[in-house]
Amino acid sequence: MKDQGHSFTFDLSEYLPFQMSVISAQMFGDVIEDAGLQMPEWRIMMALPSNQPCSSHDLCILTAMDAARVSRAQRRLEDLNMISVIRDKADRRRLVVRLSDKGSVEVSRLKSEAQAAESKMLDTLGPEDRAQLKTAIGSLFDNL
Repeated sequence: MKDQGHSFTFDLSEYLPFQMSVISAQMFGDVIEDAGLQMPEWRIMMALPSNQPCSSHDLCILTAMDAARVSRAQRRLEDLNMISVIRDKADRRRLVVRLSDKGSVEVSRLKSEAQAAESKMLDTLGPEDRAQLKTAIGSLFDNL
């Protein structure tokens, strides 16, 4: 069907959110896939070490994900024996999440691989560009 007088030019490759998504997938896709994880599970694994024990609700905030996505990722991580999820004795509605021993070992490995992937990407930039990029992305993130 031919466009009826409207000009809808949009170059996806120039769209910043698309570029950021592709960069993230290219940089960390292998790290996450090699561990047999998906991005939501990886986010939970990375958020837990400095925040455990942690409620499922807190994980939603820490990982910037909705409750349904966190719940699905928690179930999968629990099935993989990476985390333990128990009901809080004081508040039966609250689920408390902790890394298992296996999960702690995996987090150490994932952290090293993620840092190596980040360094590899940032090494393509000079020190000034690297600092500007971190500042700009930090500002965007803070204003979400």
